[in-house]
Amino acid sequence: MDKILEIIRASRKALLFLIEDLTTEQLNKIPIGFNNNLAWQMGHLIVSQQLLCYKLSNNALMIDPSLVEKYRNGSKPESFISAEEIAQLKHDLLALIDQLESDLATDKFNNYFPYTISTYKGLKLESVQDAVKFIASHDGLHYGCSLMMKKLV
Repeated sequence: MDKILEIIRASRKALLFLIEDLTTEQLNKIPIGFNNNLAWQMGHLIVSQQLLCYKLSNNALMIDPSLVEKYRNGSKPESFISAEEIAQLKHDLLALIDQLESDLATDKFNNYFPYTISTYKGLKLESVQDAVKFIASHDGLHYGCSLMMKKLV
């Protein structure tokens, strides 16, 4: 798990570097051809990780539950995302991976509920370790989307 967590951190650091010079307005802009924005991309990575690791193992989420509806799969920005919320998302991108790493060293995820994801048809996550491996791929997918979006904002 150490290497996969290192990959997730590297991807998230690359995303933070990619957007570091953008304004709140640019992070909220939805480019033509997209249905979300760069701020949403960050929130989506956080919510996805929380749902796939914590919720599916019957653990409390480490985020405000109101973020789930805002950033879950299939959602899109319904309002302007504030500078304060963006700052929290930037912080959580890495802090929640640190928390996950700490929690993986415990029995916190023993009651994992298997889940078939929609991103890759038919792929079933059987354990939190499967979820963490998927998160690395999922984060990379959204980093690629973010690269495209930045060119358009």
